[in-house]
Amino acid sequence: MKNFSLYRIMVIVGMFIKFIVQLYFFNKRNKTWDAQTQEKWEELLKKQAEEYREKAIKLEGLMIKVGQFLSTRADIMPEVFLKELSGLIDQVPPVPADISKKILEDEWGQPIENYLSEISDKPVASASIGEVYKGKLINGQEVAIKIQRHNINKIIHTDFKALRIVLWITSTFTKLGKEIDAKALYKEVVTIIGNELNYSKELKNGQYFQKRFHDSNDYYIPQFYEDYCTRKVLVMEWMEGRKVTDISFLKENQLDRKEAARRVFQFFVDQLLDYGMFHADPHQGNILITKDGMIVIIDFGMVGEISREETQQIRKMIQGFVLDDYELVISQLQELGFLLPHANKYKLQSLLRTYVEMYLEQDIKQLDEEVVQEIFRDLQEIVHEQPIQLPAEFAFLGRAASIGLGVLTIIDPDIDFMSLGKPVVTQWLEENNEDTGSLKMQVIKDSAKPLLSLPRNINEWLEAPTYQRRSEERRQWRQFDHQRQLMMAGISALTFLLSLVFLLVSIIMAHSYLLLVTSVLTIISFIISILTFILHKRWVDKFRR
Repeated sequence: MKNFSLYRIMVIVGMFIKFIVQLYFFNKRNKTWDAQTQEKWEELLKKQAEEYREKAIKLEGLMIKVGQFLSTRADIMPEVFLKELSGLIDQVPPVPADISKKILEDEWGQPIENYLSEISDKPVASASIGEVYKGKLINGQEVAIKIQRHNINKIIHTDFKALRIVLWITSTFTKLGKEIDAKALYKEVVTIIGNELNYSKELKNGQYFQKRFHDSNDYYIPQFYEDYCTRKVLVMEWMEGRKVTDISFLKENQLDRKEAARRVFQFFVDQLLDYGMFHADPHQGNILITKDGMIVIIDFGMVGEISREETQQIRKMIQGFVLDDYELVISQLQELGFLLPHANKYKLQSLLRTYVEMYLEQDIKQLDEEVVQEIFRDLQEIVHEQPIQLPAEFAFLGRAASIGLGVLTIIDPDIDFMSLGKPVVTQWLEENNEDTGSLKMQVIKDSAKPLLSLPRNINEWLEAPTYQRRSEERRQWRQFDHQRQLMMAGISALTFLLSLVFLLVSIIMAHSYLLLVTSVLTIISFIISILTFILHKRWVDKFRR
């Protein structure tokens, strides 16, 4: 059933409508918000996240990928959802080997024997989009052969349709939809997942990293065999190794855990020192270690990219933190696309200053895992509560950093991020560039600035007349009431359309009992739809008067 387009769309859209209705009635029942209400709210969100996770594992396809994508979006997703989806593993049952090998022959246009002397009977790894087999070329070279799953292209594009419906409902009937750019979000998902469906792009990504880091002594990018690669097949050098987090393997081969952690840390840092692509999915399964301690990086299907300009802006932002110049920090955040048009810059400056001073007062000598996790939680809270959005590239950069943090702390629980990162930050800040000059020069310039200033937003607030604030409050309340009316009308209309679909199915199946039930549901939903539209019209007429 999960491979049928209509079934997939109905399950995905139906689940989302169920979530919206649950959230709507929860808010209706809980007018006052206290600690008990908050606990119930988080419990409801946890149940919804668990249901999504279960459905994703059952349906596979885009559900898993979207879950992983949403786990990067602290700007639009509640923390409970982030926690539940962050552990969503892209691991599914394998496709029968004869089907995958038939795809391989179709892509090559020749029998497998013409290219391979050996190929494993079963895949060594199986994910939602592709599977990996171990093989040997005619010349004796051992290779990893990644083959796209059967029918996955059709399944993913069906899920894209369901996602478009979900985002339309979100943008039309929910408050969240008014705050996010649903079209841009849809475009992000389609672009990112679409790239993963095209192994030719993954080949180019891998070759890019191979060229960029070919002289590194800390890690290795396997060789790709371009002549054997197609849109659905990727052939690369087979690497004997284990996950870098396999502590027993490290001990067995007498490998220094601190040195392994340093090399992995260097891999992350080298991607951020300069502009270009970065690996956006560096989980432990994509970072291997060989018996001689070499770090091997694989799977370049999901990558992000930072431009030269963005790199300079990030450096300026860090400079702003160092110089206690939060106006510079906020201006760079705005240029990077983090701030929405209605963001209160002065309030954000004050908020960031408070958090930074709070951490500095703790006299942190070692930036350990607990402190870093606390910083990540605080950042998530700021992003979720303030008018901040995460551009796709930085959402994946944040996800990569979070995953990398977890990998590093497994390898070396006592890792000292401060000592590892100090040379990097020093290099960043001391580099001269034609736009801003050196850090020392900037310190001299900033020393001449006034030490004290009245925050402009407080001044503006004090000068604003009382009636203006009250008018704004009334406007916001009317907007909320209007959204509520539209949501009810939309839900009832959608329920009516779904009942029509089921009615059509029952007619086709010629099932009398099902026909009776769906007919009743269709009539009831139609009446409710008419009533909600009438009530909404009356509300609009009353508001106009």
